[in-house]
Amino acid sequence: MLSILQGLSSQRRFLWAGIPLVCSLALGACWNNRSSAETPSQGVQAEVTAAAQNPFPPIPTPPPPLPSPSGTPGLPPWWPRGQSSQWQDSPYAVALSGFLQGLAAQGGALSQQGILLWTAEGELLAEHLLDRPLPVGALDQLALSLMALEKWGYEYRFQTRFYTTSHRSGQRLTGDLVVVGGGDPYFREANVAELARHLHNLGIRQIDGEVKVVPPFRLLGQPDSLASARRLAELLRDPQGPYPVTLGGSGSTLRELPEEIHSLAGYTSLRLGSLLQILNGGNDRAMAEALLAELAGRTALLEYLQQRLVAQPVAHLDPKLAPAQLEIRLGPGGQELYLSPRALAHLWEHLLEATDGDPRRVLPVAGVGHSPLQLRALPPGTIAQVGSAANRLMMVGQLPDGTRFVLLNHGPDLGVLRQHQDQFLQQVLAVGEPLRR
Repeated sequence: MLSILQGLSSQRRFLWAGIPLVCSLALGACWNNRSSAETPSQGVQAEVTAAAQNPFPPIPTPPPPLPSPSGTPGLPPWWPRGQSSQWQDSPYAVALSGFLQGLAAQGGALSQQGILLWTAEGELLAEHLLDRPLPVGALDQLALSLMALEKWGYEYRFQTRFYTTSHRSGQRLTGDLVVVGGGDPYFREANVAELARHLHNLGIRQIDGEVKVVPPFRLLGQPDSLASARRLAELLRDPQGPYPVTLGGSGSTLRELPEEIHSLAGYTSLRLGSLLQILNGGNDRAMAEALLAELAGRTALLEYLQQRLVAQPVAHLDPKLAPAQLEIRLGPGGQELYLSPRALAHLWEHLLEATDGDPRRVLPVAGVGHSPLQLRALPPGTIAQVGSAANRLMMVGQLPDGTRFVLLNHGPDLGVLRQHQDQFLQQVLAVGEPLRR
């Protein structure tokens, strides 16, 4: 086939122009047959009903040809700027061009599609807008995971201690309940219930004072230490709870630990690696915010990423994947993280190093356990982190064959985006199969 194409060099552009359209039509037929949750019998019944209502359904109109960012007619729309000759024979050209054609046909803007494929050895396979910073949504949890692992280590555990400023008198504590936080990002209401049970086991039914918190302490879902202290007090005194404790006051915070205190209880968290599995496997944004607070906030995270990804790039990656500092920034309002596909590529490789080459230690795997990946039609064994926002669906990870990917996609229908992404990754895996033989 290659020799034929070389012999027909004058027709080369027209051949390339036709391939994306054929692929997009073929893929569109696959995606629109029936949803993944539809059973065969339901599909047959739907087709029979549709045929009875309209025996002559209209022939779908194919989408119009897309403009090429390279400005060269006939080249697939993902062709890298100024590098068309280098990528002309890429085996991933058809899959990526068809992917972009499908996204555009559904209303996705080509200027908002960040896509990158590379190998475990660092070779760049294909890209679209690899240097364009785009919002990453919950993919910021990859950055939080890396920063936390490098700060504390995989085996680190957070400690939360409980004290009283008084002595026990019968079933009463005449002073305050003092909580000394250790920054646990996953201290939950279930842990408060365990504290109440422990107090009952000690014979304590009443505390004359109030709950006083020495930060950092955050009850999951609460914005700060003061709100956490007040919520903890509410839960302890809840008469509907299995172990209610009477409290004389509400909650407040302390700058330092009182001089005279007596230990009541202590709680040790799961190891950090397990906490990150919970965070990434469930996309728990309240937990992410708690961990971010322990890492000094978004500005500190941004500075860390600019230093880690730009000043210390991964050595084995293709030089064209080295990100610039402007590709790592905060969006309008300073709340959402924007990263380019190649910045995310370096983030992924650094996370691999931090997990000793096994990202499954902190990330979900398609086909294993319960996570957002189980709702996708991904190749089994795919390791990834996903995120979503208005008109956006993002994913970073690696396929079972080790091929790495970044998908930052835009479109009006997230369900359709999921189908396009899953189909594309299935194709990427299929393209790579004969190349590995």
